[in-house]
Amino acid sequence: MSVTPGPNNLMVLFSSVRFGASKTLGHISGASAGSALMLLLVGLGLHKIFTLFPYIQEVMKYVGAAYIFYLSWKILGGTGEIQEEDASHPMTFIGASFFQLINPKSWIMASVAVSTCLPSAFSFTDIALYTILFAVVSFPCVGIWAWFGAMIKHYLKDAKLVRRFNQGCSGMLALSALSMVLF
Repeated sequence: MSVTPGPNNLMVLFSSVRFGASKTLGHISGASAGSALMLLLVGLGLHKIFTLFPYIQEVMKYVGAAYIFYLSWKILGGTGEIQEEDASHPMTFIGASFFQLINPKSWIMASVAVSTCLPSAFSFTDIALYTILFAVVSFPCVGIWAWFGAMIKHYLKDAKLVRRFNQGCSGMLALSALSMVLF
């Protein structure tokens, strides 16, 4: 589930192209840790709160989609230049961890993982071990997107190609936000 396209993996891809894979490690680590924490919280009973108060998820969906649209807009406004010395910086560990909290795909992933991969009567030890396993597997799955970004960065020497790449990433992010709102 961690390797499939979604808002976070697209942001990792974009970050790796812009800043390099090594500078994107904080983002990858934060995304993996944030997803694992979310999985643990859902396993410990957070899903029951969503069942009792479904409007919380509805608000989270729209806030998350609005933020993803904002990120899409920021990517679209890129200059088309990849600069070695850039004043901006990649998403941090903390930023990527918190990004998971508004990422509807992550909430769905955590809910599906708990409901399908754990026995119906699981213990704290079960969810703790599953969370650790998830974090260990998630890191390289998200890292594949950074690796891919680092690989294609070498081909994006022309400002036109960079702008097209930015437009593609922006469009895919906007589509993922739109799908969250519509479905």
